[in-house]
Amino acid sequence: MLIYVENQNRMKKRFLKIFPALLVILLVVYGSCRKQYKCGCGKDVVKSFDSVAVTVSYNDAGSYIIFYPVGGSSSTFYFCNPGEWIDKIKSYSGQSYLLLSGKAYYDCTYMMQAANYSYLPPVYQVEVTMVAKNDYGK
Repeated sequence: MLIYVENQNRMKKRFLKIFPALLVILLVVYGSCRKQYKCGCGKDVVKSFDSVAVTVSYNDAGSYIIFYPVGGSSSTFYFCNPGEWIDKIKSYSGQSYLLLSGKAYYDCTYMMQAANYSYLPPVYQVEVTMVAKNDYGK
C-alpha cells in the first residue's frame, strides 16, 4: 500500500509540473487569438457590396432604411446614412430591385446579443456609397 501511495504522489507531482506547459500549448493552439471586430459604422469592414441587387424597405420619415440582398441570406442590413439616400430611394419606389454599393459593419446590438444566443441571423450597418435603378432585362 505504501508503494501505491508513493507512486500516486510521484505522478501527481509530475502532472503538476507538466500541467502549466500543457495549458499554454492548448491556449496557443485553440485559444481565441482572432481579432474581435469593432462594431458600428466606420469601424472594421466585414463585407463589401459592389452593385448588388437588393430589395429595400424604409419608413416614411426616412429615419431607417433596411435592405436584403436578392436571393441572399437571412441577414439584415441597415443604412448607416439613411438621410442621404431616402429621397433617391423614394424616387425609385416603383422598382422591384435596386443596385447598391457600400461597406458593411457589424451592428453593435447584434454583437452584444450574439454572445448570449447560439444563432442569430447577422445584422449589419452599411455605409452606402451608391444606389441605382436595376435596368437588367429591360
